[in-house]
Amino acid sequence: MPVPRPLVLAALIAATLPALAQTPPAPAKTVITSLEQLPRRTLQLDKLPSQYLNAPRAEVLALAEQLEKNAKADLAAYEIRDAATMRSYVGTLLTLAQFKGDWAAVPGLVAQLRQLQDKPGPRATTGVLALLLAEQQTGQKDAAWVRAEVEKRYAALNWADTADLIKGTKGQFELLNPALVRGSFEQQLDVAARNMNLKVPEGLVGSIIGARLQAELIFPLKDALVGGLQAVIDRQAAQTAAKPDIWTPRQFAIPATAKASPVGVGIWDSGVDLKLFQTTAAPGLAMNDDGTLNRTDLLRPLGEAAPRWPQLRQLVKGSMDLRAALDTEDARRLKQAVSTLKPEQVKAFQEDLSLASVYTHGTHVAGIAVEGNPFARVYAATMLYSHLSEPTLPTEERSRRWAEGYKAIVEGFKAQKLRVVNMSWRYGVSAHEGALTWHNVGASPEERKQMARKLFAIEREALRAAIASAPEILFVAGSGNEDNSADFAEYIPAGLQLPNLITVGAVDKAGDETSFSTFGKTVVVHANGFEVESLLPGGDRVKFSGTSMASPQVANLAAKLFALKPDLTVAQVKDAIIRGAEPRGRVQLVNPRRSAELLGLKP
Repeated sequence: MPVPRPLVLAALIAATLPALAQTPPAPAKTVITSLEQLPRRTLQLDKLPSQYLNAPRAEVLALAEQLEKNAKADLAAYEIRDAATMRSYVGTLLTLAQFKGDWAAVPGLVAQLRQLQDKPGPRATTGVLALLLAEQQTGQKDAAWVRAEVEKRYAALNWADTADLIKGTKGQFELLNPALVRGSFEQQLDVAARNMNLKVPEGLVGSIIGARLQAELIFPLKDALVGGLQAVIDRQAAQTAAKPDIWTPRQFAIPATAKASPVGVGIWDSGVDLKLFQTTAAPGLAMNDDGTLNRTDLLRPLGEAAPRWPQLRQLVKGSMDLRAALDTEDARRLKQAVSTLKPEQVKAFQEDLSLASVYTHGTHVAGIAVEGNPFARVYAATMLYSHLSEPTLPTEERSRRWAEGYKAIVEGFKAQKLRVVNMSWRYGVSAHEGALTWHNVGASPEERKQMARKLFAIEREALRAAIASAPEILFVAGSGNEDNSADFAEYIPAGLQLPNLITVGAVDKAGDETSFSTFGKTVVVHANGFEVESLLPGGDRVKFSGTSMASPQVANLAAKLFALKPDLTVAQVKDAIIRGAEPRGRVQLVNPRRSAELLGLKP
């Protein structure tokens, strides 16, 4: 589920990934085919993370030297067969080179990063700023030169490939606020570091160096960077036609007078406002964060945040727009709010944004899944994840309750005779490992890794078995928004392979691959996940972006096919969806009309 991760947990999850014990590399590299195979490492800090923000530079350089040594040792020892993980390594080396002022190393690292990019937009934009800043620093150029060069260099890129990334980069620069960084460090990373007795994962150290680099190199040039990028955007807006919409002609709606049958559609998500939909006889089941079950909170309660809902609605829409590189009024409001935050306000702000996201997400997904289908009947399977910045402590007892919860949820689907279930959420073992790290559970990083794998395996196998127990239901999963490999990251459900499961990636309205969509061998079709309009709790309509919006479009198609021809099997519907898709490069664009025709239907 695309809940905005608080900075501390995001840092800890990243921290648990690549690490190698400091021993001489073997002559032959060890082949790495999943994140689980990479060992872990910690570093000892001498003070709290926030205190490094203003510490003498020599102290931070000492940390940078350790990170660089370890990263190079990993690359020498391992053959990592995953481009996203390799990008993380090389990106770390690029950040360290910039922080150290090793500008001669920048061009070579940029070249490596570009070779590792799978998508044309990221390949074109990678390193543009790093090379510009290297030239600015070595030539002692002023801010006016930076603004002019930003405009010149980004304007030379293919706008069709890079527009969203350029807009998104501008939005990120507009969010720069030293108080936000300090607040995140003081209220979150410092807490985590205390829990760990200052023996922290490498990713947390990387966050320190990244923050110092941002403060020293990027923030002083903020106005120049934003101004140059805005000039490029303005020029293109005046000269470039909007991308074509390939999806509207492919879609079809079922008339209310059609000869069709009611079809049960499960929305396994963060909660649904069922007042907006026709429902199954039993409306749903909810699973609390601790794995216990309830039948009342099918739409997540806002609690004490209810009076702030109008403001929260704007914030969550703004966050979605920023992720999709859209310069909207809500995105501008979010940028303004972030830019004026004080350090002591950061934690509460991030938790509000997280709450608003999970409150709205499931209803928006449900609206997409049943659009144009008056025969759809919604069943809500609500997962009440915590939205707080402190991660819940993973335990075997909790994982076993979650395992039982997955089984109970699928039994509910079967009892209501559902034919389609959408799952716009995913997580991997790194989520548990990051939480264990935050709570300092386990005697060593390696022990935490093994603990996390055990707990994750309980949940993964329970989910796999639950889905497999319902062969009459087609489960549709969103791949993820991390531009990585779902199978390498071992995501569930996206990384699972089952006859009654299909995983969906996101493209934009023209059918071009989005910069954020997760890929991998389990991702077999793609649908529009860019600015998709649907419902919020209460009935307002807004546009969100993400693979969470692409997945229910495939669920929508499947539900229509089952409604029009109830005797179809899951295998027949899945086959029609896949065979009806149009190949374009490495994506497979779903075509609802074509899939219906393959089954003898005339939409």
